[in-house]
Amino acid sequence: MRLFQAGELKLLKEVRERFRLDLEEKSVIVGIGDDAAVIAPQQKKIVVTTDMMNEGVHFDLDYTSPFHLGFKLVSVNVSDIMAMGGVARYLFLDLAFTPDADDDFFRNIYDGIEHALSLYGMRLLGGDLCSAKNDTILSATVIGEGEKIITRAGASAGDKIYITSSTGDSACGLEILKRLNKEAKEIIRKTVGEMQCLVRVDTGIEDREPEEIGELAVKKGSEIIGISWRIAEPLLRRHLMPVARDSRDIVPHASSMLDVSDGLFIDLCRICDEGNTGATIYKDQIPLSAELRVASELLGLDAIHLAVAGGEDYELLFTSRDFPLDEYNRTHDIKVSCIGEITLEERNIIDSSGGKTPLKAEGYQHFGPPG
Repeated sequence: MRLFQAGELKLLKEVRERFRLDLEEKSVIVGIGDDAAVIAPQQKKIVVTTDMMNEGVHFDLDYTSPFHLGFKLVSVNVSDIMAMGGVARYLFLDLAFTPDADDDFFRNIYDGIEHALSLYGMRLLGGDLCSAKNDTILSATVIGEGEKIITRAGASAGDKIYITSSTGDSACGLEILKRLNKEAKEIIRKTVGEMQCLVRVDTGIEDREPEEIGELAVKKGSEIIGISWRIAEPLLRRHLMPVARDSRDIVPHASSMLDVSDGLFIDLCRICDEGNTGATIYKDQIPLSAELRVASELLGLDAIHLAVAGGEDYELLFTSRDFPLDEYNRTHDIKVSCIGEITLEERNIIDSSGGKTPLKAEGYQHFGPPG
């Protein structure tokens, strides 16, 4: 059934029933169904963020399932809250659907949203549904709370620069997706969405065996090459369904922090700009996943360039004077790497032989010059 046949009131009633509040939720006075939600914060600082995802700009429905969209929409906003030192609590959604959207598309988006809410321990409190003439548009607002708030502006000379996990995986995953043929894109869209296997590593969901999928046929110029599912899956997962990093054990030590959404170097330059500082980055200390190394070589791409200029990793980039790196890595599954230090003025990259090149703000910009 098409959404316009169901009608807005029926759809809103379905959402309200699905996300009914738990009676034990004491901090919410009024939830979905009124003109506005009412919350009663528990004497903590309130952290608010909003983000949009537009079809053709942020996602391609040829290989992105509605489940992916719903999950990712929540995650990218939660990541902003965590990058400020907060914990995400409440979600508001604005969704615009095209005339050809059906009730399966609608429900599967909310399946992804519901899965993300469960992962992050959040509540949906309201939003808006409307029609769109051409492209699907998704927007979310997340309200969080925190005690110590970390901004981009606190770095000072002498601080070390740290990154969680690794970067470049999402950009490499996108490269793989763009190089698949139509049939392969549909397999990724349907199989991955139905099995929900792209969140397996982070949430424990049982995955189908990689042998059932085998290799993906990927274009490389005029050639077709094969990339094994074991290599491709983590990269696809990082792009289609990123998981926001928990910052709670980082916050006590961080002087500045943000999430890497546009690219490692452009986001590091934002920290430097806000703190009026320089930076030295050691190229050989930038962490690269094994999957990125293999896939980028097969595709003829520069792994380091993907890691420093690729976007949508949603890793935490932070600075600290006293971060207990060894202790943290012994007790956490998501590891942290030290990649450099904050300096007074100059911004440089040091390679393995000691050579120095200027650090440039490489990464994605919505309104930047065409690449």
